[in-house]
Amino acid sequence: MKIIRSLESIQNEFQLGSSLTLGNFDGIHVGHQTLLLRTVEKAKELGIPSVVVTYYPNPAVVLGKKPNFKYLSSEKEKEELIRGFGIDYLIVLDFTISLSKMSAEEFLEKIMIQTLHAKHIVIGYNHFFGAERRGDFTLLDLHKSNYGYAVELREAVLKKDSKISSSLIRGFLDKGEMEEAKILLGRNYHISGTVMEGAKRGRTIGFPTANLQVPSDKLLPSVGVYACFVTFDGKDHKGMVNIGFNPTFDGLGLHVEVNIFDFDGNLYGKEIELEMVKKIREEQKFDGIDALKNQLNKDKDTSLSILALR
Repeated sequence: MKIIRSLESIQNEFQLGSSLTLGNFDGIHVGHQTLLLRTVEKAKELGIPSVVVTYYPNPAVVLGKKPNFKYLSSEKEKEELIRGFGIDYLIVLDFTISLSKMSAEEFLEKIMIQTLHAKHIVIGYNHFFGAERRGDFTLLDLHKSNYGYAVELREAVLKKDSKISSSLIRGFLDKGEMEEAKILLGRNYHISGTVMEGAKRGRTIGFPTANLQVPSDKLLPSVGVYACFVTFDGKDHKGMVNIGFNPTFDGLGLHVEVNIFDFDGNLYGKEIELEMVKKIREEQKFDGIDALKNQLNKDKDTSLSILALR
């Protein structure tokens, strides 16, 4: 998959046309996946490249609607997930105030037609483009004869009578309901970060932890203890992670600390990935170190039981 971040760098890649879809695609949930699969299917059928057009930063951030917006997937995660669907080109538009003022008709003509030579467009039921969010299926359908493309609308995908959406997934994560989020994502929720030096208290009680620095714009599940898989250096491990404030100790600042079972190496500076499986319990303050150790042993046993079934 080729990633293009500047439309000016496009040469002759799309002279034969393209099958494209567009959207924010935060999280690449099951609904998004239907768009990607259909786009690739039509590209193969027509013998043209498959293209995804997306935006960064999220428009809600640039327009001031959600200044503290947290992403379900980082740009790197989103790229890798999209790559997995066999997309040929990922176009990442730099979302600016200037782009937000471009009319839907101009967006269609200059970007989708003149630059990407769209022959088939797949659009989700809840995606809008162009100034005042006027670009949608209706507008695309109105202009299809003028530009010679076909357009199709993909309706919402339902799970348990609810429309799959990024906001619904956020709601589950806010409650620590990882299994519900997994149904909508089609996979476990992932968190990546760099291991930083911490207070090193865990090793003194037999539970050394890797203190993870997660990008500030990544959405974290609710405070608590979770069973998880841990990946680094190309290898998978089992573990448990605490997202919280360490109330038994200083209670200051939000921490993401993972105890990797049967591992005691140096991970400082390494990038590691957590696959969040299930919330075990809420974070709590203990009367002393012994009470904390007893609970951590129980948490480890619970985590191993959970992870053995995955």
